[in-house]
This record gives sequence, structure tokens and C-alpha cells, in this order.
Amino acid sequence: MKKAVAITGFLFLLITINAQEGFSNRQKALYIFDITRYVDYGDALDKLAIFEIGLLSEDTYFYAEVTDLVKTRREIHGIPAVVRVYRKVEDIEKPNVLFVSKKEGYNLKEVVKKLEGTKAFIMSEDYEFGNSMFNYIVVNGEPRFEINKQMLDRAGLGINPGLLVQAVKTVEDWENLYDVTSEELERQLEVVEQQKKIIAEQLAEIERQKALLDSLDREISEKEEVLRLKQRQLEQQTREIRGQEQEIASQKRTIAIQQAEVAAQRDTLLVQRADIADKLVEIGDKQQLINTQEEKIKVQLESIEKQKIFLIAAAFVLLLISFLAYYIYRGYRIKKEANIKLEEKNRTISRQKDEIEKQKDLAESQRDQIAYQKKHITDSIMYAKRIQTALLPSLELFSDEIDHFVFYKPLDIVSGDFYWVSKNNDRQIIIAADCTGHGVPGAFMSMLGVTMLNEIVNGKGVEMPDRILNMLRDEIIDSLKQSIDEDRVKDGMDMTVSLIDYKKNKLWFAGANNPLVFIRDGELETYRADKMPVAIHYSMSPFKLHEIDLRKGDCFYMFSDGFGDQFGGPRQKKFMVKHLKNTLLEVSGLPMIEQGEKLNKIFEDWKGTNAQVDDVLLIGVRY
Repeated sequence: MKKAVAITGFLFLLITINAQEGFSNRQKALYIFDITRYVDYGDALDKLAIFEIGLLSEDTYFYAEVTDLVKTRREIHGIPAVVRVYRKVEDIEKPNVLFVSKKEGYNLKEVVKKLEGTKAFIMSEDYEFGNSMFNYIVVNGEPRFEINKQMLDRAGLGINPGLLVQAVKTVEDWENLYDVTSEELERQLEVVEQQKKIIAEQLAEIERQKALLDSLDREISEKEEVLRLKQRQLEQQTREIRGQEQEIASQKRTIAIQQAEVAAQRDTLLVQRADIADKLVEIGDKQQLINTQEEKIKVQLESIEKQKIFLIAAAFVLLLISFLAYYIYRGYRIKKEANIKLEEKNRTISRQKDEIEKQKDLAESQRDQIAYQKKHITDSIMYAKRIQTALLPSLELFSDEIDHFVFYKPLDIVSGDFYWVSKNNDRQIIIAADCTGHGVPGAFMSMLGVTMLNEIVNGKGVEMPDRILNMLRDEIIDSLKQSIDEDRVKDGMDMTVSLIDYKKNKLWFAGANNPLVFIRDGELETYRADKMPVAIHYSMSPFKLHEIDLRKGDCFYMFSDGFGDQFGGPRQKKFMVKHLKNTLLEVSGLPMIEQGEKLNKIFEDWKGTNAQVDDVLLIGVRY
């Protein structure tokens, strides 16, 4: 009962929307999601990881609308939904629901034949009665649909009875809908043409008004700018006048004070002039007496001057002799002290020279010893490299079978990254691994991994990627005696394992921290790895197995973290995995050997003069 009410409400909503606006791409996308909810797939959905919505269409806007809706709706029947677009009937694979429109010229019978034997729900638009599982047209803005129960039964699908009640039952009713649609379309076309003319005239008038308003806006802006400039000038002049008025008032007060002082001084000056006249007479008398005394003083001064000159000359000669004696004595003292310090420095230099000679002999001895040890260590590492190289396959992994490249660049002489290949009849195993650390420790881990892989795959015959990772993890934990409660860095490896089945055209993938990048027809998809290493870990669930259908021309890539972690570029930053994926998408159209060369050049240009930070491994394969 609740489902019937929901269906009735849904159909009423669609009728209301379309009566107002027509049947748009957004509403068709909603139609796909809401109708598919009422389709019963039986047990066909139990093992599905994704629910695929197929669009047989060349309308990119329609594809964008459905993709945007998936971002909000996300699930159908509780399963994550994805959208895949097909340009041709022969491109169709196995969608769970497929939408096709007669407006784009596709042959519905060919579509039905292509999906025969699969549990795919076919939704169509504007096709003839009885040719599709679910077919609809729009009449007067209202969606009408017919349901072919026989086709649903043959596909093993069921549909809610509430939708069956709403469906058109006979071909006559369906043809009548088409007749009404044609008449209504012609009438609406005439109305649309008239509205187009009116809109064109209104747009022209709007443009004229807009041009006039733009001209007035510019004129008003210019006048406002002139007024603002004059206003600023007037305010400046006002401030200057106010300052001048204050200064004038201050000067007036100062002048009044000065005038009062001048009057007082004038009165005082008159009194002083009378006093001065009396004193001048008295001064005249005293001046005569002074003149007589000055004559006597001149005679005495001449005698005193002669005595002063003699005393100054004698004092100067005595002072000169004193300074000369002092400087002679001081030079003697300085010379004596300098000789003592020079002798002390000579003895110190002699001792330092002997010490330097001893340190030089010791340094030369240590240098020779370090050089010998370095050569011995380097020879050992070079021998380890020969052993590691012998264990690894050649860079031409499987040239006779498939187009590929291997970009392998160790940080040191030996590497913690390694790759491994095995082939059994129609099946090819390819592995890319990144061990803990690099250099000698990483090389030990890589040789341990190669040895265990030989035992697991070649010795025990295990081929599926998830089983290989599970068994390899158990072997590493047992061999290294790892324990989950140990408070230290866990030795192990991140790994990508892929299995190609040439007979079935299948690719199986499982990953430990490292993903697999898959490119088809210029579209990139990332298959995520499990977030745990091939080693002891606080969460150790079984590794997940991914199955991928292969077509000729498909490319897939496996890599360690060395390429993405490399510092360089104009800003001295990491290359990053996102940048690496975009680069792989750009070069995916080239032959694989040229891809390897191109990626090597990109890596070296990015690194520049910086040191390489980690081992680098990247494997690309074209099927």
C-alpha cells in the first residue's frame, strides 16, 4: 500500500513539473532513478559491487545531468551507482539499467537483441508500442508510459503492480497519444515562434536601454569625480583660512602687549637720559684721572711682558726635555715586552706545528683506512646488486606477448623496489613491490619477497592475486617473527599484484597500499588497494580481489611511491600521485616504449639538480 501511494505521488509530481517546463534532461535523469527503484532484479543484485546505469546517447549534457544526480543519490537498491555512456549499440556491455531515446536514431530491436540473456532493465523514449520493457512519451507536458510485461518476464525481472496500473494498455490508446502529441507540438511551435519574435524585439530594446544607461553612468561618474575634487580643494582652503585667522588674532595680541611695553620703556628712557647727563659730567672728571694712571701702568706692563716671555721659553724647553725622556723610556719597555711575547709565540708555534704533524699523519692513516673500507663495502654492495639483478626478471618482461615498459630507477646501488613476472599457459602474473627502506636493507627485503613469490606461485601453483598477498603476508610474519604488540616499525612491503587471462580477456587485481590505474578510451579509473601492508598490521582482513574485463587497447599501470614523492619543479614540491595519474593519461596514447622514455624525461626534468629521494618503479602494460 505504501509503495502504491509513493508511486502515485511520484507520477503526480512528474506531471506537475512537466506541465510547467517540459521534459528536461534533469527530469529524465530523475525518471531513471525513480522508476528503477520499483524494478525487482531477484537475486541478481546480491553479488554486485556497483549498479551500472547505461546511457545509449551522444548527448553530453544528458550524461552530465545523470552524473550530477549520482553524486547526490549515490545508490540504487542499496548499491553504489555509476554511469557509463555508449555511443554505439555494439559498445553496450552489461548495464543494470539502459536508457535509449528514439530522437537519437538508435534501433531499439538491435538494443534488445544485444542485451538478450542479461538482467538489464531497458527504458526508452518515444518508440513504438510493445518494443521496450518501459517506454514513455510526453503529451501536453505529461509523461505517459507503457510496460511490456512479457519482455520483463523473459529477462527475469519484476515490476511494482502500481506502475502496471498507470501504464497504457493497448496500441490504440498509444497511437491516440501520438496524435494528440503531434497536434499539440504544432500548436506549441507556432506559439514558440511568436514568443521568439517578441523576445528578439525586447532584447533589442533592452540593449538600447542598456547602452543609454551605460552612457549616463559614465557621465555621472565623471561629474561626481569633478565634484569630489572641488570639494577636497574647498575643504583644504577652508582649513588654511582658519589657520591664518588664528595666527592673525595671535599676532594682534602680541602687538598690543609690545606697544604697552614700548610706552613704559619710553618713560623709563627719559628718566635714564637725565641721569646719564649728570653722570657724563662726573665721568669726564674721572677720565682725566684715569689717563694719568694709564701712563704709569703702560711702563709697568712693558717690564712684566719681558719677564713673562723669558719664563714661558724656559718652561717650554723643560717640558720638551721631559717628553723626550718619557718616550725614550716607553719605547725601551715596549721593545722588551715585544721580545718576550715573540719568544713565547715562537715556542707555541713550534708546539702547534708538532701537533699538526701528528694529526696530519693520523688523518692520512684514517683516510687510507676509510678508503679501504669504502671500497670493500662498495664491492660487497655491487656483488649484492649482481645477485639482486639475477633474481629479478629482465626489463623486457614479456615482449612477445604484450606491449609494455618498465621504468626502474634505484636510489642506491641496490633497490628496495622490485618487480616479478610469471607465466603459466594462458595466464600472466605481474607484480610491482615497494619494500620497507631502500639500499641494502630494502634489497634484503626484496630478495626475501622474490624467494617467497617463487615458492608460492611457481612451487605451490597459487595464481589469484588476493591469495598470493594473503600467503605472502603469512610467510613474512612467520619468517621475520613479527608481533602486533611490538612498538617498532614493521618490516614489510607495499605491493600490486595483477593476473592477465589471455583466454578469457580478464584482469584480476589485488593491492596492498599501492593502487592500479586503468585507462580505456581516454578515461582513467583507479582501482584502490587495501589500506594495509604485506606484513604485520593492527587490522589484517583478507585482501580484496578486483575483476576487470579487458579489451584490446586497454592500458593499466602499477607503481611504487618513489615517482610521486620526488621533490622538484619550479616550487621545489613533491610530484604527487594525482599529477602522476594526469601524466599517465596524457602519454597513454603513445607506444609503451615511448611512454617509458617520456616518463623518464619528465622525471629527470622535474628532479633537476635535486637528489633522488626514493627508489622508483613504474610498470605500464597495453593489452
